Amino acid sequence: MSEKLQNALALHCSPALFGIKASNLINCRKDEFPNIRIEIKLLNKKFNPKIFFKIIKEDENNVYVLVFHKKYLMRTIFSNENYNYLLEHSYPKGKNLNLYLDYLGKRLKNKDFPHEIGVFLGYDLSDIIAFENKNVKCIYTGYWQVYSNLEEKLKIFNSFTTCKDKVVSLINNGYRLENLIKGW
Repeated sequence: MSEKLQNALALHCSPALFGIKASNLINCRKDEFPNIRIEIKLLNKKFNPKIFFKIIKEDENNVYVLVFHKKYLMRTIFSNENYNYLLEHSYPKGKNLNLYLDYLGKRLKNKDFPHEIGVFLGYDLSDIIAFENKNVKCIYTGYWQVYSNLEEKLKIFNSFTTCKDKVVSLINNGYRLENLIKGW
């Protein structure tokens, strides 16, 4: 893994890499990461079935990569509330993660970022719905826009930031992200 990709993953994907968030999405600009497809293939070869790196959208300038642990992401999107929400947004019946990720990819071709991507990223469903409906005032913006239960969300955000800060610090002190993941 290139040093540039290692640093980007540490900064933007540590919570997913270390299992405290369902997934993270990272935008890799093609001019900054010219070998991103090769690097993603190598990362999957090295870390599957523990961690997955899936390109879910690509345009002329960018490659969007979803980073996730399969069991955590499945637990998140197939919880009753989230699953029913996704069914309401035309996702297919059945609990097949690959099918859902492919469908999300198709939705991303038609829209920039459909609201339901928040489910895949582990956002609170009540906040996703409030954002989508614009019927409640946002009370805080952190890793997502918060519309209720601020104290609870601040604790979640703090855990994400703490994880990211620790991983970035370790990387800055000479550790390799690959070794940190293997040791986790």
